[in-house]
Amino acid sequence: MQIAILKAVAQDQASGAVISHAGEAWQLVVNDEEPITDHNPLVAVEALINRYESFDFKKQPVQLVLGSSLVEQVAVERPDVPEQDIVPTLQWTLKDLVTIPADDLLLDYYDIPVQVAGAKKINVVATSRKKIQPLVTFLASQGMQVAGIVNQDKALTQWLDEELRGMLVTQSAGERAQLHIIAKQQLVVSRRLPAAFNLASINPEDIEELENLSIELQRSQDFYTGQLRQAPLADIELAIDHKNSTAIAEVIGAQLGMQVSMLGYPDWAKELAAGDYSDLAAISGLLWFVFSAGQGDKGAGS
Repeated sequence: MQIAILKAVAQDQASGAVISHAGEAWQLVVNDEEPITDHNPLVAVEALINRYESFDFKKQPVQLVLGSSLVEQVAVERPDVPEQDIVPTLQWTLKDLVTIPADDLLLDYYDIPVQVAGAKKINVVATSRKKIQPLVTFLASQGMQVAGIVNQDKALTQWLDEELRGMLVTQSAGERAQLHIIAKQQLVVSRRLPAAFNLASINPEDIEELENLSIELQRSQDFYTGQLRQAPLADIELAIDHKNSTAIAEVIGAQLGMQVSMLGYPDWAKELAAGDYSDLAAISGLLWFVFSAGQGDKGAGS
């Protein structure tokens, strides 16, 4: 469980890089984590809030970011109903597509920005209300205002510059590696890689294993440029915790014939960044809140 806190500062008093939001300069002042025990995230949240009780959380907005282990995603045909009726319609049509019971579903959807010719699909993001509600209730009891809930895949879109088209490959602790194709800060493709690819322990000298990984990445790029008829991606960026991550990026880049590098932290986050991407969700949440939350984009439960 991660927490990251921004604090408004006077531009001339900032000791490092800042991020602009709502006409003010904000500085990252906390970037911390607490392990989850007994599969109970609420205990970890309480520990983090208590640890930083010196901050005035009253009436402050908080953005929740859900990792892939907490959400199920599925692409479905867009229901032929008015916009306001889409979510209620999906509530009962997903029962055969997700494992979460219909009466426990908390869901939202987002439009797929680029689709195969003739397709009219949306991506539905579902999570368990029973798992999320205690977190929201606790934060409200502390006087905080939940500004929104977004799944990490969507929040990752803000790491790329607005005009770029690229691929991110990520792997959070305890979860499967994921591939994301992002174009102009919109999520076009997001999928989990086969469980055989553990990017935290992959051997940079095992050329066969890296070739298989490169093939997986190439398949998604071929889908993007072929079936979706889009221009080739600019590059691939890796967000993985591996002591030889640079060597892995170099080998994959050579195999694919394109630029592959490690994902760079935003300037304002570098001073307190974990460096191993264990804080990927927390930093993504701040980016999402600052740059997307007010633009009407959709994320799970937002």
